[in-house]
Amino acid sequence: MKCHSRSHLIGLALVPVLMLALSACVPNVGSPSSPSPNPASPATTATAPAVPTAVDPTAGQPAGPAGPGAPQAEAPVVRWVPIGPVGPNDPTSGQRYLLLQQFQCDALAQSLEGAEDAAVWQAGAAVCKALQSGAQQDWQRASNAVAATPRIPQTQCLEFTVAATSASAIAQHRSNPGVPLKPQTAPGEACPRHLSGLTVVDNDLRPVAGTARASGPRSGGTIVRLDGYYVRVGDILFDGVPASPEIVAGGGDYETLYLRMPPSDGRDSVRISITDTVDISGTVTFFYEDSTPTSTGPGGTPGTRPSDGPTQSGPPTIPSFGASPTATP
Repeated sequence: MKCHSRSHLIGLALVPVLMLALSACVPNVGSPSSPSPNPASPATTATAPAVPTAVDPTAGQPAGPAGPGAPQAEAPVVRWVPIGPVGPNDPTSGQRYLLLQQFQCDALAQSLEGAEDAAVWQAGAAVCKALQSGAQQDWQRASNAVAATPRIPQTQCLEFTVAATSASAIAQHRSNPGVPLKPQTAPGEACPRHLSGLTVVDNDLRPVAGTARASGPRSGGTIVRLDGYYVRVGDILFDGVPASPEIVAGGGDYETLYLRMPPSDGRDSVRISITDTVDISGTVTFFYEDSTPTSTGPGGTPGTRPSDGPTQSGPPTIPSFGASPTATP
C-alpha cells in the first residue's frame, strides 16, 4: 500500500517535468525565422519621397488658343476668320489667309517680309499673337497695327475679311480688358463662290459705259467679263446648257473670265452660269439688241445709268486674280 502511494506521488511530481519537455519540442510560430502563409511586408525605416500633385510637361505646350495663354471655357468668344482657301496653288493672299486661319501667327509674320501689301496681314498676325498670349503688350501692338491698316475695299474679299475680323477682336478686347478671349472659327466661308454681274468691255478689256443692261448686237462679237468670285471654271452654260463660247482672256485658276458672245440665233437674251470645283451660285443675263451695251448688276438685273452712278451694282472682280479661292479645289 505504501509502495503504491509512493509511486503515485512520484508520478505527480514528474508531470511538470514532462510538460516542460514537450513544450520545448513545439515550434514557435511567432519566431521571425518561421515562415508564414501570408507574410507581412517588412517595415522600412527610410522615408519615401512625396508624390507630386502635378507633373510638369516634358515638352513645350502648343501655340495658339491651346497654349499657355489659353482662355477658360467661360471666356468671351471672339469670332475668328472663317474657312478660306486651301491648296498649294492658291495665290499669295490665299496662302496667307490659310496661315492666319490655322493660327500660324509667326509663320504669317515671317512670310510678309518685304511685301508691299503687308499692312492688313501684319495686323491679322498681331491680333493672332495677342489671342495666343493674352499679354497686354501684344494687345497694344495689335491695336497699333489695326489702326495703321488702310481701308480695304470689299472687292478684296480675303483682305477685307481679315481687316474686319482683326478690328472686331480689338474692339472686344477693349470691352473686356485683361480677360482672355476665346477664338472660334466663324461659320460659313470667307468668300463664297458666286457670279455677281456681267460687264461689257472693249478690245482692251476695259469696261464700256452704256445704259441699263449688258447687251450687244444680235450678230454677236460683244466681249463680256464675268464678275464674282470663282476659282476654276469648268463648264460655261447658256440657258442651262453647256456651251463653248470663245474665251478672250482668263480661264485659268483664279483668273477673271472674258467671253466673246456668239450670235443670237433668234434669242433675245441668254442666261449665263458656270460650274466650279464646288457649288457656285448666281446667274447673269446678256441681252441681244442693236444698241449701246452696258454692264449689269448682280444676277443680270439692270444697273444704273452713268449719270446716276456706277453701272455695276455687284462687286467687281479683283484685277490680279479675278476670283478669290474659298475652299479645297
